[in-house]
Amino acid sequence: MLSWRLVDMYIMPTQSVRLEDLAENLTRRLGVPFRPNNKGGISFREPLRLTSWSVPLVFDGHAAWDHGSLVPTDFVGHVLWAALRSTAGRDDPRPYWHCNLSESAGEALIDHLTDEDSGDGWVIGDDVLLENPAAVEPPKPKMGKRRSHVA
Repeated sequence: MLSWRLVDMYIMPTQSVRLEDLAENLTRRLGVPFRPNNKGGISFREPLRLTSWSVPLVFDGHAAWDHGSLVPTDFVGHVLWAALRSTAGRDDPRPYWHCNLSESAGEALIDHLTDEDSGDGWVIGDDVLLENPAAVEPPKPKMGKRRSHVA
């Protein structure tokens, strides 16, 4: 029979590697720096200002600005909102933000993002809106005589 210490030593490195891989995958997919934390979950690598984590989420459509407020718009945004905490105080107009995701929440985010990717990819005009091209006028011919300088 194995001692509980041997089992624990065997399982621990596997979980830490899995959390590191999950944090790296979230960082790559969301554009926000994540790392494993000492509570068995995933968190921001360091406290971030609002713009540091919100701009990539807005750009990817996981959040949106609504009358000066940032709101989640899809599954990814709603899962992240539940894990966000602010250091806001009376004297701090620009607070730092912390994120503490559980391992299962991080895996759910990656699964959702992977399922979204399994489609046909980006569709021009649907996923990427293009503006109508502006008509380019040909250059106008110069009026006047050519002068040549003789030395």
